[in-house]
Amino acid sequence: MTFTQRMLPALALGLALCLPAASRAADADALQWLEDPHGAQALAWARQATAQARARLGALPSHATVSRELGSALAQAPAEPDQYLLGERAVRLYRDAAHPYGLLQTAARDAQGVAGEWKTVLDVAELRKREGIPFELQVYSFGSSCLAPEYARCLLRLSPGGGDEVEIREFDLTTARFVDGGFRVGKSRAFAEWMSADQVLVGHTLGDQPKSLAGWPAAFGLWKRGQALADVKPAFQGQPGDAIVQATTVGTDRVQAVLTRAIDYSTFEVSLVDASGASRTLPLPQAIKPFGVLATSARHIVVQLAKDATIEGQPYRAETVIAYDTDPATPEGKRVSAVYVPAADEFVDAGFGGLAATRDEVFLIINQHLRQRVVAARDDDGDGRWSTRKVLDVAAGDTVSLRADERDRRELAISVAGFVTPRSQYLLRDDEPRRLLAQDPVLMDGAGFTTEIGSATSRDGTSVDYFLLKPRHPKPGPQPLLMTGYGAFGISVRPGYFDAIVGGPALKLWLERGGSLAIPAMRGGGERGAAWHTAAIREKRQNSYDDFIAVTEHLIRSGFTAPDRIGIFGMSNGGLLTATLGTQRPDLFAAVVSDVPLTDLVRMRHMGMGAAWMNEYGNPDVPEQLAAMLKYSPYQNVRPGTRYPPFLVTISTEDNRVGPGHARKLAHRLADAGATTYFYEDEEGGHGVSDALRNPELMALRMSFLIDRLMPAN
Repeated sequence: MTFTQRMLPALALGLALCLPAASRAADADALQWLEDPHGAQALAWARQATAQARARLGALPSHATVSRELGSALAQAPAEPDQYLLGERAVRLYRDAAHPYGLLQTAARDAQGVAGEWKTVLDVAELRKREGIPFELQVYSFGSSCLAPEYARCLLRLSPGGGDEVEIREFDLTTARFVDGGFRVGKSRAFAEWMSADQVLVGHTLGDQPKSLAGWPAAFGLWKRGQALADVKPAFQGQPGDAIVQATTVGTDRVQAVLTRAIDYSTFEVSLVDASGASRTLPLPQAIKPFGVLATSARHIVVQLAKDATIEGQPYRAETVIAYDTDPATPEGKRVSAVYVPAADEFVDAGFGGLAATRDEVFLIINQHLRQRVVAARDDDGDGRWSTRKVLDVAAGDTVSLRADERDRRELAISVAGFVTPRSQYLLRDDEPRRLLAQDPVLMDGAGFTTEIGSATSRDGTSVDYFLLKPRHPKPGPQPLLMTGYGAFGISVRPGYFDAIVGGPALKLWLERGGSLAIPAMRGGGERGAAWHTAAIREKRQNSYDDFIAVTEHLIRSGFTAPDRIGIFGMSNGGLLTATLGTQRPDLFAAVVSDVPLTDLVRMRHMGMGAAWMNEYGNPDVPEQLAAMLKYSPYQNVRPGTRYPPFLVTISTEDNRVGPGHARKLAHRLADAGATTYFYEDEEGGHGVSDALRNPELMALRMSFLIDRLMPAN
């Protein structure tokens, strides 16, 4: 029996009580005018509220000191950027306080593969000034945006204002110039992948091009050099109801495009398009884990099963990592093989650096109760029988990330970091010893801190793990504690060295004052596989919040902290998390930061790309899903007369992923209910607006808010 079936009587009662509220929220929302990102009335309100927040937060007792200390932290040597290893050259986007928008740099690699002297080929700030457009350079992977095997021509993604709409332009790393008459896509939601030196797979939303449910390109075609973009014919087309269609390529000499239809973020269909434009759908299950295709090699497409499946007559268990062989010599019916089958107590957390493929090897991070190790798998004989070897074990609390930038070599970049362990980037080449590529400078002495892995019991009896960073010798009494998390789409949050998840270098100010940090690994994330993710979707969404609450109450009961010392912060779904917790359990927290959040689940599909996320959160047209959403959706659950902790709500006007309306409406409603509310909207920055290098003012105000509220002695 499903959760919905078990709860139908209660849902029916709840629905009878909630339908009028749902109708008001959907059809007669008095604050709906705030949803228009560039509407004159909405912008005027946002600018006035931001000015007030700046003045009020800037007047806090700690602000002058915090601002000065953050400036000093940002003036130190910055974190080392990711190094992308591309044939005989390395590429990176270098950012520091003097260059917050970044310098695109290249360097020649020596015989050991290590980069030499770095040379700047594009200064993004100079480009902004020269063209009068507030460009930000989006970097997902230079390995796919630069053309193998020379890796000199790259398709750069330039975002005006930092949103999801980009201009794609062909750039030559050798000449440090945009290519005259080269491939170029105007401002739109767009993707482009090299098929050959004179052919690109392209999808865009210019004109009347087909779009997915969330406004991303649904049609992709093969674009020849010199051809007008408008003349490109579709070689592949998704469905209007798809969440998104994503593209990559597989192969080296015979490159094929790989198109993944995210029918929703739990259901995927994978297709191949060859250089002639012929398309075929692969015989893979649709129940594969987010976000569909995890990696491609010289011949294999790698995915991970979300459910048990029978493929080509062979049974495979859920969580198995499988490969589809695209080599034409491999017979049909013999193309799928098991790369790695996790044991009962381990999980391959493959998303966002958890899996990478080189020419003929797949590297995976294995998780056991938040502890990690790396293994490699290789199909030596090409017969689908993969052998594995151990590559690396890391200390408890440290995080590994994997990246392979080339499909024509056996090279892998491995990063290792912890909360207070500077990130080290290593090169792994064949069976040679790993070589250090770069190491972050020490931002602060971490010897006075320790990282623990603990567990708490959630409301329904589920054990929930968490990370806790704390001083080795804490001051007496309840400890000031910041908590963050994510808990959706199968995405896991792990320790990193002052990375964006924890606010970057701004966290240093908190730790130096004796603060602690906790990250619960709640349901909705990927820490324990697909079932962990789906245990907190749609009607089961409350499980994720219950898990976070359980960790919070566990730390309070243990005497470690107290409600008046706990602050929560999070971005995107993490912003929804903190807004929900602050409105559901205002008694547990003393400060709430909700950054680029979702807050109105009922009207989510009308803002940003929210229509793509209904599989995760629910469809308001389905009565039982609407009833569940109305129980936690923060905007609908602000109650006048409730004593809420102070809220800081932050957003960018150009955040067209969630849309600024969510943050504006929550802040407005909280203020109307009498809650202490600070609202800050930057008119640039997109979904990553809370960036300490690009926006030090915002991060200084945020840290002043948290320090003054949670550390009154300071």
